[in-house]
Amino acid sequence: ARKMCQVLFWIPFTFFGLAPDGVPIYGFGTMLFLSFVACTWLVGYLAQRDGISKEKVLDLEIWVFVVGIIGARIVFMIQYGVPWQNFFKIWEGGIVFYGSAIGGWVGYGLGWWFSRNKYRMPTWKLADAVAPVVCVGLMLGRIGCFLNGCCYGHVCTDCGVRGMSFPLMTSPARELVVDQGYQTLAGFSLDDAALAMGGRALAIVGPVEPNSAAAQAGLQRGDVIKQVNDQSIDTAHQLENILQINWPRGETKVALVILRNGVNVELPPFTPRTLPLHPTQLYESISMALIFVLLMAFYPYRRHYGQVFVMLMLCYAVHRFFNETLRNDTQPVLWKLTLSQVISIGVFAGGIALELFLRTFSDRVSVGVPASPTQQTAKANSK
Repeated sequence: ARKMCQVLFWIPFTFFGLAPDGVPIYGFGTMLFLSFVACTWLVGYLAQRDGISKEKVLDLEIWVFVVGIIGARIVFMIQYGVPWQNFFKIWEGGIVFYGSAIGGWVGYGLGWWFSRNKYRMPTWKLADAVAPVVCVGLMLGRIGCFLNGCCYGHVCTDCGVRGMSFPLMTSPARELVVDQGYQTLAGFSLDDAALAMGGRALAIVGPVEPNSAAAQAGLQRGDVIKQVNDQSIDTAHQLENILQINWPRGETKVALVILRNGVNVELPPFTPRTLPLHPTQLYESISMALIFVLLMAFYPYRRHYGQVFVMLMLCYAVHRFFNETLRNDTQPVLWKLTLSQVISIGVFAGGIALELFLRTFSDRVSVGVPASPTQQTAKANSK
């Protein structure tokens, strides 16, 4: 399968020369927006069904969403060493769910504090309403990761699983397959003589990967690259600079003009692709859909408020721990475990502890016989 679309489409508007090609609409940002819309509707519906004022919940949602995104972004930048000047480039991807979970709780605390004189919220009843919403947000958000090409898995050519091949020039997975020597950047490497001269020589093509997109386009060893996507190439250094540093985001095709036997030849555009990788983004989307169904089915049978949220903690921690074993974009931090795996262990233990706490201190719920909206509202207002 070959799916990835960092830029869904372009809006043909320019702003004083700042966007000469128009405004790009990114796949990741679009899914983040759809996630916000879907979660806003669902949390309002579930809260209102449980006797909580929809308007009050939506007031708090802004706090939770904004501070949650900030937390997710901070953890991502710390974990991956991203420069802080790129903090606001959220449309390019780069958020960590556990960071958003921590930020979401901080946002809830801030929202509750600033509105404490206006109303009081039944925290654990609200947490039960939020739990299925988190699943929907993750399900849609991971589709955004898939479109962006981030959060990718290991190479899976020999394990019987049909992997996903991402466009190599723009996919973050190039850090895996190129830096670790699985593939060349565009299906070919430069001639040893050009490399020996420090990039000042002509961009002479060296070995071309058999059956690669470059080979299928007709690129041959000894060709001299004179142009890449309408940009003139005079030296090997210029070629490496375009391919490795200044490649346009969202551009997947490579169009070459080469010099062969003294004649300029325009090769058909081709799209270099990664080796098949585990689509860990889609694994998580599927898992979140299943957990969502489980939580909604369990919702009427909870014995005390907060139990649905506890189930989310336990299920997600197990999923994330094992899904991380297939990820290749995270590094071990403790006992060969990634940061998310370590946090998952903590979340699972925290879920068990929270369940024991709530059994003693949380209000009970009638099993299988939900109260009427009028009764729920009266009870919520009495707290």
